[in-house]
Amino acid sequence: MNELTSGGAATVESRIDRAVLAALHGQDLSGFEIWRWLGAGTDSSNLLSEADLYPNLYRLQAHGVIRSTWQEGQRTRRRYRLTADALYRADETGLPRAGSGAATRSERSDRAVSPDPEATSWFVPPREPGEEPVGASSSTADRGGSATASPAASHHDPEADEIDRYLDDLDASLDLPRRQRSLVRQELADHIADSAAVLRVSGVPAEAAVAEAIYHLGDARDLASRMGRAEHTPQRRSSAIRRSAVTVVLEMLVWLVPAVALIALAPFIADLAIAAGGLAGAHLTLLRSGEWVTSQIGVVLCLGAFSAGRMSLGQLARGSRHRDGSVRRTWAVGGGVALLAIALLIPGWQDGPAVATFVAVPIAFVAGTFRPWQSEERRYSVRGAAAAVLVAVAITLLPGVRLFTYDPNATPGTPLTDGKPSIDLAATKSTDGNTISYGRSVELWPAATSGLFLVVDPGATGPTKTVTGSFNINDLPPNRQWWVVAVVKNADGTSTALDVAIQTGATPTVSTPLGWLISHF
Repeated sequence: MNELTSGGAATVESRIDRAVLAALHGQDLSGFEIWRWLGAGTDSSNLLSEADLYPNLYRLQAHGVIRSTWQEGQRTRRRYRLTADALYRADETGLPRAGSGAATRSERSDRAVSPDPEATSWFVPPREPGEEPVGASSSTADRGGSATASPAASHHDPEADEIDRYLDDLDASLDLPRRQRSLVRQELADHIADSAAVLRVSGVPAEAAVAEAIYHLGDARDLASRMGRAEHTPQRRSSAIRRSAVTVVLEMLVWLVPAVALIALAPFIADLAIAAGGLAGAHLTLLRSGEWVTSQIGVVLCLGAFSAGRMSLGQLARGSRHRDGSVRRTWAVGGGVALLAIALLIPGWQDGPAVATFVAVPIAFVAGTFRPWQSEERRYSVRGAAAAVLVAVAITLLPGVRLFTYDPNATPGTPLTDGKPSIDLAATKSTDGNTISYGRSVELWPAATSGLFLVVDPGATGPTKTVTGSFNINDLPPNRQWWVVAVVKNADGTSTALDVAIQTGATPTVSTPLGWLISHF
């Protein structure tokens, strides 16, 4: 990257890098302190403007040459230091440590402060640990506030308002994650306050010091653009994409565990719903078929896709140093298409609602990207988990999807005696689930769905099948529901319905959502 780290030929960039590393060789400095060292007659003094300082620092940090720490309790909180590898290389190449060589501290202290805007730099002696900034008066310290307060915290100070306006413009144009933008804002606020203090000491009128300090940093939008480009390295982007893709896979796998639990609990939940309906005088039934089980998997995959979209986009934005909105479209479209291709090929027992849940998987992923996870948030909140459970239950048992009501008095041929069943029409199934016995003679009438209701097929003129004892469900046409009516013949030739139940027909063979769509459209 530069002559110190890669041994390449000296360039403008490498000379600037070497000067920055020389300033940090043996000491930790803030950005403003680095700038003061660069103004002490280094070979970068005519190459680097103050507006170039932070883009270059961020570039060096992105390439792992320097790193920064955030230290509370100091006037300027963000400080830079060489990484262990860079420090080793600096020692190997003979780069002098701070305080040694031609420009010692005492020599630098004799240099005049130069606030000349045309010079693009000035120098004042770097302060010792615990030393107040040069020219910092009590009012300046007060404006800095406590250890955690921003120099621009007071909105009653015209200078603070001017700093805020500049930083607001910068923040609006800075393509970095929320936390990084907050740190940049604080760092530049500290820089402007330190710079203004130095300018006041050098003779610049107090009321003009902040404006001139801002002037030296340059246009906020241009500075934001160059700082963003310094942070957006191909290595960071590639690494963030890989980690985010792994996050998507892991989230989907994690949510398959609740899928198994939901499949196990759904019949119990359905029984509760049916029992509650019975107490209210409603006759409810759930069409418990293979397609219903497939829907449970689809529902949980939708929840997993939402979580994957939320987690992965937040991770991608932070890892690649972008705003959420800058990477959302590309990530949402790419991830959504990939999940749709996978969802359409998942085998199962398919019908309209089952296919709909799988088609909704990429939609859920895209929706999740609009609520990206921030690193300071908990991954899963109690409210979010409760909402996920409610969504799963609602989709599973939503009337018109899987839970239907029927009127037993609307039985074919004759209503129930006194409107109440006189027997318990309970089915007994064989171990393979194919042979069903009601223990008595029953009529099977084809059923149809009408909105929230399960009714006898209006086109039926008589029972499709009359069986005594057991029958094989595979003998019935697939994908149908049936009214099972226990009928007795009276002596006068009339019929009386003793009870009615709803029976699903044979489950079709395993298919994929894509296969179902092709066969139906």
